[in-house]
Amino acid sequence: MPLREPLLTRGRKPAALLAAGGLLLGSAVLGFAGQTANASSHREAPLTAGDPMVDNTDVYAFTSPDDENMVTFAANWIPFSEPNGGPNFYPWAEDAFYDLNIDNDGDAVADLIFRY
Repeated sequence: MPLREPLLTRGRKPAALLAAGGLLLGSAVLGFAGQTANASSHREAPLTAGDPMVDNTDVYAFTSPDDENMVTFAANWIPFSEPNGGPNFYPWAEDAFYDLNIDNDGDAVADLIFRY
């Protein structure tokens, strides 16, 4: 009885891998196709629900476009405040600290603290 050739021979292996990868990618794309993106909302947290002035919504950090050796930080507080709401923006809480803790070496301890 002659030996059978394996199902995936050298000629078929790349095509089979490509097909499997395509199926995996296709199922991932179709799986996310029906998803909708929602904006972040932190208002449901128990402490910030009662004190929206301390509700931190977003923090951004990126290499400064003016100097590649510098980092630019931007942070938002007070959710659902739209730019067209001015000049009547919500005030900063006078009895709170707004802190940005920066860890430069990955030890989970703040190396810099910016407090407002």
